[in-house]
Amino acid sequence: MAVWTVFEPEEAGERRTTLHWADGCVFIPERLSRSALLLAPLVLLRHRLWLAFIVYALVQGALVAAIIGLDLDGAAFALLLVSHIAVAVDLPGLRRAKLAGKGYEEAGCVVAPKLEAAEQRYFDARLGNVMVSSPPPPPSARIHAAARPVTAGVLGLFPEAAR
Repeated sequence: MAVWTVFEPEEAGERRTTLHWADGCVFIPERLSRSALLLAPLVLLRHRLWLAFIVYALVQGALVAAIIGLDLDGAAFALLLVSHIAVAVDLPGLRRAKLAGKGYEEAGCVVAPKLEAAEQRYFDARLGNVMVSSPPPPPSARIHAAARPVTAGVLGLFPEAAR
């Protein structure tokens, strides 16, 4: 199961419809980004994290300049993977910071295996009071449980103490 952080757009001046509001909600998976392990700059560009991309490019350039300037062997180029790992681990945090800067509010967390299930669970819980519910059953259809006689016995799952 994955944990998804939900961000809702800030309230607009005019009343927005539920559909427009739901389209504005963003679900961020709180997990390691496997695609960023290999393609970190492309993942940063895909999520429009421009400032993070510029910092990534500067760090990569500084590492290459240091490796060439210090005349290190080819194994030192493995240091370039450290930036990829940092992006893969911190990608959810970068996306949260971007959304917070744009005025989105963190609305909560949802635990679900896939994005569709996370959306379904969140909107069911969030809009549960808006949905039309079935009317209560008529009084004649309600079943009233009879009171049990109080006996001194064992408390718990076992009704008989002799066993």
